[in-house]
Amino acid sequence: MNTETVAINGATTPLAPAGHMTWTVEDITLRLRPNLTWRATRGETVAIGDTAQAATDNMLAAERKVEKATKLTARSTKGQIFAREMRTYLHIGARTRHIRQGRDVHAQILECITNASWNAGYYSADREQIFRAGFGAWMAYDKHIAGYRLDGSLIARIKGMTPYQFCGLIGDMIDAGVTNVAEGELFFQSLLKGALAA
Repeated sequence: MNTETVAINGATTPLAPAGHMTWTVEDITLRLRPNLTWRATRGETVAIGDTAQAATDNMLAAERKVEKATKLTARSTKGQIFAREMRTYLHIGARTRHIRQGRDVHAQILECITNASWNAGYYSADREQIFRAGFGAWMAYDKHIAGYRLDGSLIARIKGMTPYQFCGLIGDMIDAGVTNVAEGELFFQSLLKGALAA
């Protein structure tokens, strides 16, 4: 075990003892745990590794990941955030099939929106707020697509979307300001006009 130095961003820095089985380097606290793994802590960020160096590297990687996500969120629209969060929550990728393990993934997406809207506390506060933004889109989908009130070709096109595309559609509806079924009908009509024009 090397308890003498740790390399941070290419610079080797010596560890300073800070207590029983605890060292500090810059503003990072390193602690050797009883199971002989290392725990690195800086602010709210905590990481574990087999060595002091591994724990420090893991913590720095976690900080970079948080910083990247913060930058991405800062330049994203509300609909893009919804689509990204829903895809992450339901593990939806570009190749995810419409039916997965016997369940309709479109129905799972809509169920997440209703759970967030009708059952307070079902998700974490942040996720609940993001999913709740899709409630207007859910109402419009339920009436016009699931209720077969629009042109059949548009209904078939939307029902034939991959789950990845469906999340994007709901995100587009959020960005378009769909908060009720009337606005949803206008959104779907504009989709139909675009499809007919193409």
